[in-house]
Amino acid sequence: MSLPPIHPQGLSAFAWMTSPEAGALALEGNARPVAVLPTGAVEQHGPHLPMGLDIWLASAVAFGAAQDQTQIRVCEPLPYGSSPHHRAFPGTMSLSPQTFIAVLVDLCACLWEDGFLPVILNGHGGNRAAVQVAITTLGARGVVAAGFSYFDLIADVAADALPDAAGGTGHACALETALMMHVLRGSVRESLIPSGTTPPSWPDPHLYAGPAVTVWRPFEQIRENGVIGTPSDASPEAGATLFTAAVSRSRKTLLQIQAGYGQRSFQ
Repeated sequence: MSLPPIHPQGLSAFAWMTSPEAGALALEGNARPVAVLPTGAVEQHGPHLPMGLDIWLASAVAFGAAQDQTQIRVCEPLPYGSSPHHRAFPGTMSLSPQTFIAVLVDLCACLWEDGFLPVILNGHGGNRAAVQVAITTLGARGVVAAGFSYFDLIADVAADALPDAAGGTGHACALETALMMHVLRGSVRESLIPSGTTPPSWPDPHLYAGPAVTVWRPFEQIRENGVIGTPSDASPEAGATLFTAAVSRSRKTLLQIQAGYGQRSFQ
């Protein structure tokens, strides 16, 4: 029988602990330790990026943020998200919003019951609304949880690092392509990066648009290759800048959540 591989992230991994170690950590200090649950998706990312992009980037940011932080542990990632808008493209694996929310609620409730402060670190835009519903559902049951999407923390950095962050980011875009060039360079099919950008579409489908109107649209209706934005604007240098900012700001956010909502005296 072969032994399992050593977890590459070592002591930052929640599942690396034994059960008694997890119980002991949960009792340390005046605040609950943070248990980060990375969420993402396995879905199409155009002709040039792998389908695992969202969960891989969320996990990389989470482990980067937890490095050298004794009160932060990263749970095994939840790879599948809510991606019905990508189902026209082969390989996309989607949970219904209801199933995704139910899984988040169950997992975060377990963490809370065991003395941890659950925080969802999301890497897929299509999960945003579901994560908010899960956190609201947990709160109504007396479970304190929090969540954020790492890319929402770096909008200003993207505006500086990319030629057109407003119109160039969305899905399999300049931002995601650049991040993958830095984190997993070999995964980017650089010769297949499409030229051009998103056709005119209403409401604005780009990542940082924040449209007042919400509609549901299959992505093939917006662009036949499923890409939103301008991936040809990406570069490894921009990816390094974006990733560094995502890690540092996620760490700051996690510690702020712990300070504000993890104190045992508040509960």
